[in-house]
Amino acid sequence: MEMDDPLDYVDFVDVVAHGDPSRWQFKGPKPGSPTSATSPAAGSGTMKHYDLYDDEYGRPIEVHYFRHADGSVGDVKVKP
Repeated sequence: MEMDDPLDYVDFVDVVAHGDPSRWQFKGPKPGSPTSATSPAAGSGTMKHYDLYDDEYGRPIEVHYFRHADGSVGDVKVKP
């Protein structure tokens, strides 16, 4: 199964604020991540991920997203 890369779905406003996602340094998942998604909009088997990165400028950020059972991602958000 092909897995989508959540960084391919980062909003442009977050690219402006944090630089090119291909230059972000992955630090690992946040402790406790992933967890089962509880949103009614999330399908069965969907997991909520919280990944830690340093952005292009060396600042810590979190990338939050849903990973659906088919490997696709959705609702990608970048948090400072």
